[in-house]
Amino acid sequence: MLGIEDLHVSYGRTTVLRGVSLSVAAGEMVCVVGPNGAGKSTLLRTVSGLKRQRSGRIVFDGVNLAGAKPENIARMGLTMVPEGRHVFQTLTVEENLKVAADIHHEHRRDDVRRTLEIFPVLKERLPMRAGNLSGGEQQQLALARALVMGPRMITVDEPSLGLGPLIVDAVYDRLKRLRDEGMTLLIVEQSTARVLSVADRVYVMNGGRIVASGSPTDFREGTLLEDAYFGRVSS
Repeated sequence: MLGIEDLHVSYGRTTVLRGVSLSVAAGEMVCVVGPNGAGKSTLLRTVSGLKRQRSGRIVFDGVNLAGAKPENIARMGLTMVPEGRHVFQTLTVEENLKVAADIHHEHRRDDVRRTLEIFPVLKERLPMRAGNLSGGEQQQLALARALVMGPRMITVDEPSLGLGPLIVDAVYDRLKRLRDEGMTLLIVEQSTARVLSVADRVYVMNGGRIVASGSPTDFREGTLLEDAYFGRVSS
């Protein structure tokens, strides 16, 4: 579904991504973990067209995304949930969902109804302003808003950021359900514990590079994950 090959990205003279390569198969939940400043958010911004690569290839379902505008990438079915949620604070939950559905599709009522089945807490909050929701509810709204756009793949930037452990569990339960129903997911995280319980495959980033990769089982034993996370191994 997604293939990234030898991706280099810079901000001015500072190189942020240094030859990143990874892949995501259809129906997989792939997680990229690493410390703050590893380049994880830049990776998702580049995949979504918000940042241009200096070199390398990003191919989504056989289409090279080089030079594609963010709105066109979203229309292809690749949707991003940004760090910090960024829901429309003054709109109600229902209005947030309808805006997302109407931008990309007409007559999406069935998609909104199905989305509320996956995120039942939002059904109880439909008349509330999004700004009055808890952090966990806003994160679920951001995911639901992405889902009603009819994506084939969703990228999620730091879904656990600023949330308590029980709320993180609830968010990841929703992500796991999306994967189990066939959605393709690429998630970046600083936290590793929850990722290892739900991911199909894991990549570890440090210093703008992929320094380790494997299945969650590969990282549960020994010190590979810790060594890669804290820069004690190199690619």
